[in-house]
Amino acid sequence: MRTRRRAAGVALVLAAASLQLLGAPGTAAAQTQGSVVLPVRSHWQTLADSRRVYVSAPGDDAVLATDHDGQVVKKVEGLDGARGMAESPDESTLYVALPDADAISVIDTATLTETRRIPTGADTGPESVALAGGRLFFGYQATVFDAGIGSVDITGSTPAVTLDDDPVWYGKPRLATSPGAPDRLVAAESLGGLGMRVYDVSSGTLRQTASSDAVGDVEDLVVTPDGGSVITANGSDYYHQRWRLSDLSEEVRYDTGAYPNAVAVDSRGTVAAGIVAGGDWDAYLYRPGETTAYRTVSLSPGYRDLVDRGLAWAPDGSRLFATRFPYSGEVVLDIVTDVAKASSTITLSAPPTNPVGTPVTVTGRLTSLIPFPKRRAVVTVTRSGVGLPDVKVRRDGTFSFRDTPPDWNTYPQYTVTYAGDARHVSGTATVMVEFVG
Repeated sequence: MRTRRRAAGVALVLAAASLQLLGAPGTAAAQTQGSVVLPVRSHWQTLADSRRVYVSAPGDDAVLATDHDGQVVKKVEGLDGARGMAESPDESTLYVALPDADAISVIDTATLTETRRIPTGADTGPESVALAGGRLFFGYQATVFDAGIGSVDITGSTPAVTLDDDPVWYGKPRLATSPGAPDRLVAAESLGGLGMRVYDVSSGTLRQTASSDAVGDVEDLVVTPDGGSVITANGSDYYHQRWRLSDLSEEVRYDTGAYPNAVAVDSRGTVAAGIVAGGDWDAYLYRPGETTAYRTVSLSPGYRDLVDRGLAWAPDGSRLFATRFPYSGEVVLDIVTDVAKASSTITLSAPPTNPVGTPVTVTGRLTSLIPFPKRRAVVTVTRSGVGLPDVKVRRDGTFSFRDTPPDWNTYPQYTVTYAGDARHVSGTATVMVEFVG
């Protein structure tokens, strides 16, 4: 069973504060965003282009299109079990796998209407789709026990479907491609089996160029913009992995947490790695070439998990879209607009107990992967909601303050907040002290 730990304290949308046991140090970071409840009650994939966000909803037999602010443009209905999506490079055509219809839907993105439906064969149930080498590839059920990769020649007026003559997959494989490697297709096992393969599809057929059994049960994967690597979100691990496309050797790991279920990369190579049960954070953001997150993102507190394949970047990296399902029926789209800003992390420490009537000293540190402005930073302090004097932060990021609460307040909670600046989002942390007589 997947379990979820959540931070308590200051509860904001895309903001979290660690619950502090008596005197325990804690960290928190606040982020700004917008949240939109979508008119669908299911989700399989979130995809974004330069204008819109698309959410496939199999339980609704629909694909929902919104603008970048989350405002609904149109709900394209009648799409039987809509799941995997892929878009043409010019953003004019959206391809949607329809497993319940054994077909692939072709949607004109200008009018958001279905212009064609391509049958893939009886009982094929296509799922994941990707464009490479002038063809549309799809993972499908080839036999009772095996899955395969089929393709559609989309260059002609009458699309020709080719099914796999050697299906080797346990479950319908997840597929990914990148403009940086237009003739390469990456496929990974999705249902507990092990295996990931790279194919050269320049000839219109699958010619394997690399394989590995070091990963499996992949929830999501993405090929980097330069076509050099593939990043996987494996639900059983506590990290995301990056693999070299040429030979599928592991390059690096992103230490995210349990359980990886989503990954996205913008056009500049910024990675968003999502998890479903990692505690305080739902997504970690990494600059190109780095494996330490410059930003952590948290959805609203409570049982509101990031869904599988629920992350998507605006291509220019200006916005991150995160889709979550809060178990109350609706699907929520979170829009993070300040993705270039780094997290502000505050750690606090105080004695677990302190004599009544005697000042208590609280110490802390404000840190970030991005330097703070040269001017002295200031943090605000409250005691159980009552404002105390602001505290200046030393150049090394440390600060401290003393306080004597009223005798009746024997369990004061101190909340320290950094308001943020042009390069940092705000940050908050709390600590509680027991005053004893």
